[in-house]
Amino acid sequence: MNEKVRIILRTVLVPMLVLVFMFTGTLWSGTTGKIAGKVVDQSTGKPLFGANVVIVGTSMGASTSEDGSYFIINVPPGTYSVTVSYVGYTKVTKSQVRVIADRTTSLDFALNPTVISGKTITVVAERPVVEKDLTASEQIISAEALTQTWARSLSEELSTQAGIFRGHFRGGTKVESMYMLDNVSLNSGLLSDNYTGINPSTIQEVAVITGGYNAEYGNAMSGIVNIVTKEGISGFHGTVITRMRPAGKYHWGRNMYSKENYEWKHFDLDYWTEESQDPSSEFYGQDPNLLLAQWHKQITPDPIQADYTKRPEYETEMTFYGSVTKKMGFLLSGRYKRGVNIFPQEEKYNPEFNLQGKLSYKISNDMKLELNGLYGGYTTCAMSSSNFNTIEASQEMAWNDLPQITDPYSDVKYALPGSWSSWPELRRVSNLSLKWTQVLNPKTFYTLTASYLYDMMDKTDRKNVIKKDVLRPHQYPWSFDDDEYGMLGYFLVKGYSHWTDKTESKVYSLKGDLTSQMTTHHQVKVGFVAKSYDFSYDHFMPAYEGGWRWNLINIFDGTPYEGALYAQDKIEYSGLIVNAGVRVDFFNQNRKAPKYMFDPLAEEASTPGNVTPGLPGNPEREKTKLQIAVAPRLGISHPISENTVLHFVYGHFYQRSSWNKMFGLPVCTFVEDPDTARNPYATYGWIAQWQGYLGNPLLGYEKTIQYEIGVDQNIADILRLDITGYYKDASDQTIFREATLYEPRWGDQNAWTLLVGSDMDALMASNCAYADIRGLETRFDTRFNFPLNFNLIYDLSYTTGGVVGYSTLHEPGTGGYNTPQGYAQMKKAWNNNHKFKGIANLSFRRGFGPTIGGFKPLSDLNANVYFEYWSGRQYTYHGPGDTSTEPNNKRWKPHYRTNLKVSKGFYLAGGIHPKISVEVRNLFNNKDLNMLFGDDLIKYEENPNLPLEERLPKHWWSGEPNEWGWYNIWTNPPRQIYMELSVDF
Repeated sequence: MNEKVRIILRTVLVPMLVLVFMFTGTLWSGTTGKIAGKVVDQSTGKPLFGANVVIVGTSMGASTSEDGSYFIINVPPGTYSVTVSYVGYTKVTKSQVRVIADRTTSLDFALNPTVISGKTITVVAERPVVEKDLTASEQIISAEALTQTWARSLSEELSTQAGIFRGHFRGGTKVESMYMLDNVSLNSGLLSDNYTGINPSTIQEVAVITGGYNAEYGNAMSGIVNIVTKEGISGFHGTVITRMRPAGKYHWGRNMYSKENYEWKHFDLDYWTEESQDPSSEFYGQDPNLLLAQWHKQITPDPIQADYTKRPEYETEMTFYGSVTKKMGFLLSGRYKRGVNIFPQEEKYNPEFNLQGKLSYKISNDMKLELNGLYGGYTTCAMSSSNFNTIEASQEMAWNDLPQITDPYSDVKYALPGSWSSWPELRRVSNLSLKWTQVLNPKTFYTLTASYLYDMMDKTDRKNVIKKDVLRPHQYPWSFDDDEYGMLGYFLVKGYSHWTDKTESKVYSLKGDLTSQMTTHHQVKVGFVAKSYDFSYDHFMPAYEGGWRWNLINIFDGTPYEGALYAQDKIEYSGLIVNAGVRVDFFNQNRKAPKYMFDPLAEEASTPGNVTPGLPGNPEREKTKLQIAVAPRLGISHPISENTVLHFVYGHFYQRSSWNKMFGLPVCTFVEDPDTARNPYATYGWIAQWQGYLGNPLLGYEKTIQYEIGVDQNIADILRLDITGYYKDASDQTIFREATLYEPRWGDQNAWTLLVGSDMDALMASNCAYADIRGLETRFDTRFNFPLNFNLIYDLSYTTGGVVGYSTLHEPGTGGYNTPQGYAQMKKAWNNNHKFKGIANLSFRRGFGPTIGGFKPLSDLNANVYFEYWSGRQYTYHGPGDTSTEPNNKRWKPHYRTNLKVSKGFYLAGGIHPKISVEVRNLFNNKDLNMLFGDDLIKYEENPNLPLEERLPKHWWSGEPNEWGWYNIWTNPPRQIYMELSVDF
């Protein structure tokens, strides 16, 4: 251990550990809020000492102090009624009091003297237009909002929020966010995957923090999504939802198997007659009718693929919650979706499911035990949420195909596996946590949480589509055979050359928290988290080169650990609210890694540990070191009046790179003998050439420094305007431009260094990337006291990234020269500068409107309209006669999309509330034209007067208009209509 680490441990970690264990805990993420205020005599304004403040229907409450102030901490999010009583005064109850996690709800009372005991006045609490204690950018999604929106999942709802664009938070990459569920992380760590399949009907609220989060949150540089599920309350409650999308074609262009396609129209009887009469043809002298019949048999698809437009999609979700006894509450929820891909694929359906459960037991008014469980997953041939399908997993994943057909003339469209490289992806996630909460006194409580997270992904031949001659029980079902093509060399008859992949990650966590309202103005939190990992990773990729078979293999496992300590103080005064804290993160790979990076397998004769030159040996190893990061955080909110609040944020945010970037050790076998080629574990024929990304055991923390300043303005109590500017200085990154198969261009994404040895070249991940992110967010919300309200969001952002350090490092003694990266900077592919989102909600309350024939058509009628726009990508084009050299002088076509949901509710006896809804995605059938490049772009630009289909490229094989490839099917597929029936009780 070096001197720097000793100093950090002695001066920071040890004192914080002492502080934590003195108070018995830590806070990992906020799941409760606070109610605070004053109780005074309405006529004199004097404080009332000893008044009782109680949250109706609970055991939570407080008494006022000498200055009339009170606070109630550890309040679960939700809407409550709060009652204040004092001898000789009228009892007052305020309803519709909303509590938000990690926030203070201000609630003041003014009581009138009375001689009539038992009299109660009930008023509706006013919800503040601006949040005075909000020191950073945070958006709250309530349970009510989730029932009104068009979004059917958490991911879709997040896409409507400010600062979030296609899964990215304020210009960061997709791996820079952390999702939490009831105090527990849903990030498996191996590939930085977050599980997002939470059932919407279980959610009480979601806090989306896109900048400047407190010290309690860590290992995320761009965003925190904190999900709090519903608490079991008295009685029995539930929600049942069923949705359906009718069968149909939901991609641009003709049906992939239409008989109007080229293979049916061109290769007709005349074609086969000519072939049978051509002496140079392989079909010379054969019966053309038999040839046509044989061809038709080859191009007749399996019904699994052919009937892809004939399958409706169904989804059912059921959630029940309530109380078993006065002390025991429960929540039980299940969701199943029989998903249907918009494209043909290997399997009929893409099933998805999620089960959630919660059981809480209140031992006393001061002690509570809570058990939470989750089990979910999916099987899909379409694009999934897993990071395994992105460049985060490996270099070669940038061009890994999916087992679906997106081109009507794909050579795999008649092969049942449906792809030349990938099997359907199966993913299973389970989570189990036990949480203990104890209130020590009215000012202090603590929680301890133990949890287990399991995340498994399998992309192998699980159904034995490919028959094998040899099965080894200890091996995965590798793709042993080669691809087979049919007549004319068109279309695969059998596709065998598939990649096989499997990952498994287990995360054991222990965390706790202590929250103490030390004084009226100071709420202190201290805490820790400790995590232990156990994972495995198997990746096998077969390919051909020059007639030889080579197999890329990346197999590793690991048991690393990580943890954190933090302390923070929330300081609250009428004119100043401060969140100040510090967080210390640490991790260790907990292994002995190869010592010599230029030859980590000891293949070279000169490397210590080599046994046979050219084959892996027994390399020397050394213990990995403990990595430590200290992150100060500061957030300030300054209410300069009742209607205006300024806020400022400064903070350091660290994140550990995905474990695979440290542990990966890809190697290749390269042989001509087919029997050896079929064995992925062949112990000879190793080569030292392209091998994917080599893991780097020296990787440290990635770092982002965030700055934010903004103003929140209340306008006449009916409008809210929030303007926030931010800047993010990211360094020591491992990604500087994120792109996947679904981006028009791949480019260089990961930060790497080429290691050149005497007998090996390899790309190694490194902390040599940087990013510069700056933006301005403007949000305008209405609070009209009538049915129609709006939310308008405008994001202006700029993101650039680059690399520093060395692009090439040569092994000492080889005579090469180390090459600097030079200047490399580019705009990130996903970050379009201008983004606008608009939401309109029309909501008529129960009983609203005229009665027509005994029926109120407007009663409980709701409409939600969502519109989004983002500017097209910048590009460079200078036409004939244009002598300028300005780069990025043009913009591609922008994106437009409108979604709509209309619902009508009914109220039946017994509190039963059914509702029917219609959801329309891409209401106006907008299309996103894919970016063109090279000669295609020149033709498009230089022929503006031609019809669009003549300016766009033709299909390379059939020569017809390529409508299938012109438009981006990921960002704007054709209009889709969903019908929904829900019942609440």
